[in-house]
Amino acid sequence: MRTRLTLAAIAATLLAVTGCGYSADDCAAAITDESTKTNRPTECQDISDDDYETLLLGYILRNKNLLPSAE
Repeated sequence: MRTRLTLAAIAATLLAVTGCGYSADDCAAAITDESTKTNRPTECQDISDDDYETLLLGYILRNKNLLPSAE
């Protein structure tokens, strides 16, 4: 539960900070199994390294069923 709240707070912060270009939601949606720390989707190029790593970690946790989906 705490992890989900933390990720939601980070996503909200990212959404507020990235005012131009792609949003954090766009980046999160673009992350795939091929995404790595150095192989970022185009939608994630303007996001800070720390924020991108957080979104990437969230993707990994959801796909390993360690974090419930937001649905």
